[in-house]
Amino acid sequence: MRWIFPLLLALAGMGAPAVQAGPWARAPGEVFLSFSQNMSTSAEALASGTEQISAYSSIYAELGLGRRLTLGLDFGRGEFTDEAILFLRRTLTRPDARIQVGVDLGYGERRVDVLGESQLARIGLSVGRGFDAAALDWLPMGMTGGWVGLDAIAVYDLSRDEPRWKVEATVGLRPTERVSLMLQVIAEEWPGAEVSFGLNPSVVFQIREGTSIELGARTSLGDNPRIGLELGLWHQF
Repeated sequence: MRWIFPLLLALAGMGAPAVQAGPWARAPGEVFLSFSQNMSTSAEALASGTEQISAYSSIYAELGLGRRLTLGLDFGRGEFTDEAILFLRRTLTRPDARIQVGVDLGYGERRVDVLGESQLARIGLSVGRGFDAAALDWLPMGMTGGWVGLDAIAVYDLSRDEPRWKVEATVGLRPTERVSLMLQVIAEEWPGAEVSFGLNPSVVFQIREGTSIELGARTSLGDNPRIGLELGLWHQF
C-alpha cells in the first residue's frame, strides 16, 4: 500500500471548493478530503465497564477529472487491518438533473495481520438528490437546504474468493450555511458473519472557509453490537 501516500499528496496539491461526497460530478480539479478517527467498544464491554476500546482511522479523497469523471480513494486502518481502494466514478446524469446517479469501479489491497495481503475489486452505485430551502419549508425549523443519498458498494476479495457488500442511506439537512445535520442508516455483510445494521447521527460544523469538523455517534447491531464516537475533519480545496 505504499502508493497511497504519494497519491494523497498529489490530490492535496490540486483543486478548488467542493461539496459532500456522493454521485454528484466534481468539476475538473475540485478536491474533497476527509480524515476521521473512530473509537468504539462492544455493548457487552460497555455494560460490564471493561475497557476494550478499538480505534479505526480513515481517509477519503475525491478529485474531479472533468467529463463527469471523479477519481476517488478510500483508505482505512484498524488494529489488525489496512485497506486501500482506488476507484473511478462516472456520473451518468447531467449536472442540472434533479436526481443524480453515478457508478464506479475500483481496485485495491487489504492487509490482515497473520493472513497477509489480498487484492480487491469494487463496484458501486450512488443515487442522490439535493433540496433547496423552498422544498423544506414544511419542516418545523427553517432550513437552508439538504440532500438525500443512497450508496451501494460490493467488494470482492480476489485472493480469497470472498464477497462483501454495504448499503448506506444518508439524509442531510442544513439549518444554517455553516451547520449540517446528517443521519446515516447502514446495512452490510462480511464473509462468515450475519448482516449488521448501523445508525449514525452526526453534526458538521464549518470552522472556516473550506474546513469543517464532524462529530458523530456510531452504532453497529449484529453478531457483536458496538457503540462509538467519531471525529472527522473535512477539507475542501
